[in-house]
Amino acid sequence: MTQEMQTALLTTVNAPYQTYLDGCALAAALNTGDIAKGQVNSFFMETTVADQLAFAKLHGVLENTLTATATAFATWSGQKLPLLA
Repeated sequence: MTQEMQTALLTTVNAPYQTYLDGCALAAALNTGDIAKGQVNSFFMETTVADQLAFAKLHGVLENTLTATATAFATWSGQKLPLLA
């Protein structure tokens, strides 16, 4: 994932919210399963699976951790996530 791609992803993820998460903060939320952050919703719903996986790899979020966070979010929200398809 290039810097430009990461910037575009973070712009998309942060757009609806007053608070801004940088890449490290978003990765921390994904690593800890912090599904209460709105940006986690945007990450899973507004970005492509390929971009989600590339972002996770870049920031050291293990794929099984990403999947666990996605599963927790899907269970809580009732939404079907492309990552889990």
